[in-house]
Amino acid sequence: MPSPLKLSIVVPCYNEEKNISLILEKFREILKNQNEIELILVDNGSSDSTGSAIDREIKRQECSFARKVTVAQNQGYGFGVMTGLRESQGGVLAWTHADLQTDPGDVLRAYRLYQNEAKGNQKTLVKGYRVNRKISEKIISLGMQTLACLILHQPFSEINAQPKLFPRELLQWMNDPPNDFSLDLYLLWTALKNGFRVFTIPVYFKERIYGEAKGGAGNLRARWDLIQKTFKSILNLKQRA
Repeated sequence: MPSPLKLSIVVPCYNEEKNISLILEKFREILKNQNEIELILVDNGSSDSTGSAIDREIKRQECSFARKVTVAQNQGYGFGVMTGLRESQGGVLAWTHADLQTDPGDVLRAYRLYQNEAKGNQKTLVKGYRVNRKISEKIISLGMQTLACLILHQPFSEINAQPKLFPRELLQWMNDPPNDFSLDLYLLWTALKNGFRVFTIPVYFKERIYGEAKGGAGNLRARWDLIQKTFKSILNLKQRA
């Protein structure tokens, strides 16, 4: 059985070839002397050279804490995250994005908060709360968050903010998770429905250095598409409640 003191961090990487070196540099810096933590980089069916970049940089930077998991064909963000989580070994699990728009160190801040809060209650989830986003992005997030709260009768906040961190036992309730970006909503709904407490940490949002934004962070059409998918996901969860 995995040790409850060990943390597994999953980072889904879809066409993030240019970011891989920076991702590992950042994690190597924050994970030095952290022998109980593993990093799983998921090559999520990329059409560029993300997979070979992961292999190359793990070897070049001597990142013994990191390993690659490969999804042969992209089936969505959620599918990549869940593939990494199922391959993980830690008693505590986390995921964050590969775009480096939030600091990888946020995961360790979430882990420290989890360790403090979970002492008396293992049903604890820690997530990010973005504090410096554009007004237009805040309005969209607030609208979907309010809708989810009203329909699902749960206190959601900043649904898509990263990182997400929780005990491995939460996986046992994650039956039939979605393959797309609505995995974030599904995780929070599952946690709240099963009596988890949710804590937040402030995270600072930065512009991408390399690559293109995915999901709702792209153009207006991509945002509208995410809004529609999120609404459908809310209704699906309502039917399952």
